[in-house]
This record gives sequence, structure tokens and C-alpha cells, in this order.
Amino acid sequence: MNHLLQTLGIRLPIIQAPMAGVQKEDLAIAVSRAGGLGSIPAAMLSIEVLEQQLRALQSAGAPYNLNFFCHTNPERDAAAQSRWKAELVPFYAEHGIDATAIAEGPGRAPFSAAACELVERFCPSVVSFHFGLPSADLVRRVKAAGAQVWSSATTVAEGLWLQAQGADAVIAQGLEAGGHRGHFLSNDLSVQMGTFALLPQLVAALHVPVIAAGGIATAQGVKAALNLGAAAAQIGTAYLLCKEATTSNVHRAALQSDA
Repeated sequence: MNHLLQTLGIRLPIIQAPMAGVQKEDLAIAVSRAGGLGSIPAAMLSIEVLEQQLRALQSAGAPYNLNFFCHTNPERDAAAQSRWKAELVPFYAEHGIDATAIAEGPGRAPFSAAACELVERFCPSVVSFHFGLPSADLVRRVKAAGAQVWSSATTVAEGLWLQAQGADAVIAQGLEAGGHRGHFLSNDLSVQMGTFALLPQLVAALHVPVIAAGGIATAQGVKAALNLGAAAAQIGTAYLLCKEATTSNVHRAALQSDA
């Protein structure tokens, strides 16, 4: 068993990717009980809803990962927002959409002191991040609570930066990944590469464990990632048809179609 699995207390080198909109705590619990590491996407959850899910995870008694964003929210441009709404009025009317029911502002919140307080109360095995890391003080508090700190890197430079800032593991996110692009040091998308090109470069450059993510959905894919030096593979899409996932019926049908 590799060191990462030993420290997490899991049997399988499988990390369930946090997938906002298609899962709650049920999927994370099922994956963890099966021997992998389940994850909760927390960026879209209120503190109250996150606490409810954490209570359920704690009752299950299995290790889990909490995933947060640590981006900087853009400043709201009221004039631009008003123009967009005006342009969309006929489309709202055509499809019977109540424009007043659409939430204002960003739908995802960056990691905060309030979220960190929940981490300190519930002590998850892992707290992972997208778009770099939060402030050094928040990272210190997460680690003091006993959690490992992970974050996604899309380039070797990002992986080295994360390691230097205290990340306990780096997720090598290839361009095949279905989730948010985790790049944060540069907006130049031309530097992106595939998972199996990025992975061995990060393994060679870093001394912390590297987790492969992006386009891995089969046992053969996991084996290939491990052969290239990954400590584990992070998988998302393959879980969308699980009964514990909240994937809509229309999306389940599309995933199972030949089209």
C-alpha cells in the first residue's frame, strides 16, 4: 500500500472527484465505504447546508475530502448586468423563465473563515482546493485541524508553487478533466496539456504525492496513472450513473445513449 493510502486509511487509490450539481453526501459516503475517498463539492453550498452534509459524513465514520474554491470574486458591474438582462428578456419570455427568480452575483464562494471553522469542528481527512490555495493563515488552520491540504495544478509551475506553499499532495489536472480548469498562475490556455503528459512531469518535479485527474474512467486508466507514478487517480464522470448521484434523468439517458 502506498503512503498516501496509508495516511488516509483507504484501501483503493481512487479519489471521487467533487462534482457540484450532481451529488450530495450520499455519493461520497458510498465511495468511502467501498474503499476509496469520497468528496464533497462545497463551493456552492451555504454554511448551513455544508454543516448538514458534514454531520451525515461524520455519522458514516468514513474518511472524506472537502473541496473548496479559493478564487477572487470579480467586481459586479451593475450596468453590464442590466444590459445582459435586457438582451435576455425575450428568451425568458419564450421559455417561461421568471427572471426575478435568478440569483444575483456569483454562484460559487471562495474558502472563508466561516468555512474554515467548520473544517476545525469536523476534521475531514482532506481539504482540497481549486485555483491555488487560500491565505497562509487559513492553510495553517486547516492543517492544524488534522486535514491534508491538496490543490489542482495544470502545469509544472503550478505544482511547484503549491508544494512551496505547503500542499500535502498535488492533483495533476489534465485538459481532459470535466470539471473547472484549475489554472491559477497564468491565463494562457496554450500551456495546458493532457493528463498523461502532465502527470509524469509533476511526479518528476515534486516530492509530494501526485494524484492524476482528467479522462480517467476505467481500471486500465487507473493502472496507467499508477504506472506513471501517481499515488491515486481522481475520477468523476464514471460516477454519474451511480444511484447515489443526483444526475438528472435527461442526463442519465444521454450518458447511456449511443449518440
